[in-house]
Order: sequence, then C-alpha cells, then structure tokens
Amino acid sequence: MKKELSKKFDKKMGFTPDIMNVATQLDPKLEAFYEFCDSTIQDDGAMPSKYKMLIIMAMGAQRHCQECVVSAMRSAHNKGATEAEILDAVRCIAVAGGAPAITACKDALKLLKDKKFGGTC
Repeated sequence: MKKELSKKFDKKMGFTPDIMNVATQLDPKLEAFYEFCDSTIQDDGAMPSKYKMLIIMAMGAQRHCQECVVSAMRSAHNKGATEAEILDAVRCIAVAGGAPAITACKDALKLLKDKKFGGTC
C-alpha cells in the first residue's frame, strides 16, 4: 500500500486496517478504487461532504451497523454538520427504518447527548 493511502487511513481512523494492506498487495487496483471512493465521499461536490456522510450514516443504520453509524456521524460532525442536522438525519432514519434502524443509532446518540462526538474517524 502506498504511504499516502496509509496516511489517509491513519488520519481518519487512527490506524490502517490490516485487510487494506493485504487486499492492495493482492490486487493493486483496489487502491485506485479506494481513492475514487474516498474522494467521492470526502470531497465537496454538488453536495457538501457533510451531507454525504449523513447519508452514509443512514445507510449504516439500515444495515444495523452501530460502528458505521458512529463513524459516519463523527465524520459528518468533523465536516461541519450541526447537532440539528445530525438529529434531523436520525429522525429520517427512524421514519424510514423503524426500530431496528434507530437502535443502530443508540451509541451515536449517546455520544451526541454527551457532546463527545468529536475526534477522528
């Protein structure tokens, strides 16, 4: 894996997942694909990145992935999403996904309530 990509992981997550090292060694094209995906989500375009992260938060909730919801919420906040915008997204999650989806938001909501949603992803 190129050092630039590893640094991006370190900055966002605090570490580089071993699977990314193995996957990019086996198939170097995965590195280019990751770069495309990362820039699509992380860069502002017609839609600001903070809203893209709120969409990803909703997708994580629909998959019942609490860690995905927390990570996406933190990223959205770090990109400028307000508490009101995050709560609006959570309301949409509840309407669209019902109890299972809102349950996936439990940890993110606790962090939001305690104002501990900062940090890096």
